[in-house]
Amino acid sequence: MKLIQFDGAAIPNPGKRGIGAVLLDNGQVLHEISEMLEGTGTNNEAEYNALIQGLKKAQALGWTDINVQGDSKLVVNQVNGKWSVKSDNLKGPCQIAKKLVGQFNSIKLEWIPREQNEKADYAASKALGFQKDPHHKKYPKRPSNKGNKDTNDYDF
Repeated sequence: MKLIQFDGAAIPNPGKRGIGAVLLDNGQVLHEISEMLEGTGTNNEAEYNALIQGLKKAQALGWTDINVQGDSKLVVNQVNGKWSVKSDNLKGPCQIAKKLVGQFNSIKLEWIPREQNEKADYAASKALGFQKDPHHKKYPKRPSNKGNKDTNDYDF
């Protein structure tokens, strides 16, 4: 099974942003994306960017049938068309993600809890300069996004 897991982070929110995406084939990591984005922005912008970069890499690898998992309910539900996009800064990234999703033969995009998204979370945190042991089970909690513009009530 071909799988993309993605994650984005902004510290503080809004602030500097890091993205992480891992591409796995039958449980084996084939490729990791870990990048700090230029400028500042929100965690949701970072989440979208991580998804988009993961989808582009999957296309470059010739993948046509994939599962995609992320811990952002906002991004997953907006791209799946279950939630509307209210923030102007997310409309463009959502359109790009939907266009990319439509280019695969089959794709399943689903939300997973952060605890199941450790590889992508590690890649996003690494891009921001966090030093974590990937074998350590307890990850430091990022600051809460509650009450910030362009976020919902979920911790990402």
